[in-house]
Amino acid sequence: MIEDDDELPGRPYEEFAPFNLSSEERRERIIQALREQDEVTVIELSRQLGVSEVTTRKDLQQLEEQGYLTRVRGGAVVSGRGQLELRFAARQQINLEEKRRIASKAVELIAPGNTIFIDGSTTAFQMTRLLRNMHGLTVITTGLYAALELSFAPDVTTIVVGGILRRRTSSLVDTLSPNLLRRLHVDIAFLSCRGFTAEQGMMESDLREAQMKRAMAENAGRRIALLDHAKYGETYVATSLLPEEIDLLITDNKLPDAARQALAAAQIQTEYV
Repeated sequence: MIEDDDELPGRPYEEFAPFNLSSEERRERIIQALREQDEVTVIELSRQLGVSEVTTRKDLQQLEEQGYLTRVRGGAVVSGRGQLELRFAARQQINLEEKRRIASKAVELIAPGNTIFIDGSTTAFQMTRLLRNMHGLTVITTGLYAALELSFAPDVTTIVVGGILRRRTSSLVDTLSPNLLRRLHVDIAFLSCRGFTAEQGMMESDLREAQMKRAMAENAGRRIALLDHAKYGETYVATSLLPEEIDLLITDNKLPDAARQALAAAQIQTEYV
């Protein structure tokens, strides 16, 4: 008897299908397909995954329960929550190794008992995975996924600053939160950005995002900029932190020589990882 997850010999597409995928691998491929197109069909997924349509429907049901998609007749479409998660997941993959190295260096600056700010950036999200076992830490964040990740940390107090959901970055912003943030005192603020130059500092495409990050940094003992090389030289409408307001910039070792020279000329303390 052939089980749902077994190979299916005799299928016309057998020679093309990636047989022996685990259920987790199959669901990752379904999510990848949803990144590339907003709708998938059971028939096409079954052909691509090399499993029965029954198994494919079970995978879709599991992903629907997790909020990634909504099942429709003959297939599935991306759900509202799924669109946010897929967008965030896609952003995470950009320069992922560099972001992990930057996050690892940033975490070295944190001591047990500290109170820190982290924003909703994908680089800051990489930090959360390294903070889960830290004792007595308080994390204040505007990042939805950062807060969810830290909800599994047994000895980390997580404070989420509420506001209006900005879908592109999965972060919370509004005109009231900066006033609240100015009443909070933290040891270190860790902030990333959309773009950066040695002359203009950290920039955002959204004015509210820039205001939020500035408010996060205002009462911080130290302000740490987290910047992968792809952001250098990109300019946007609003500045969150000026170059002289940054205590330390952590970036990756792919930053071009001209950019390094500009940072040195601007006297921005920089660590390369």
